[in-house]
Amino acid sequence: MPIKTPHKLTTMTVTDQTIKAGARMANDVWAWMECNKGAFFEIYDFVKSLQARHTTGRVRDRVAVHCMTHGIEVDDDPYKFANAKFAGIARYMALMDPSLMDAPLRFNDSLIDCFGLLPVSYLDLEE
Repeated sequence: MPIKTPHKLTTMTVTDQTIKAGARMANDVWAWMECNKGAFFEIYDFVKSLQARHTTGRVRDRVAVHCMTHGIEVDDDPYKFANAKFAGIARYMALMDPSLMDAPLRFNDSLIDCFGLLPVSYLDLEE
């Protein structure tokens, strides 16, 4: 059973097609999460440091640079950063730590919001 994401859709219409695409995205993000516990918490710590410095705006880009600089692969290609995967990773962070919502994390509609997130073994997330 999927877990609702912390973002409420504003412009995207939920259809069978968006739900199926969201399920594919959720599975892809879930697989990354299960295989990259240390990387997830390193990204989380970096986002918390942005929050502590009151850094807002272009958070995804800052995280991408941090990941590439520190050898954290958020894609199948080590020289790329998967924005779609980060959309899911950021939502897991916001569920784990709601204080991240709105500052520094801000969400746009994503296909993953049409389906939800899958439970991750090392995160105790409430539905």
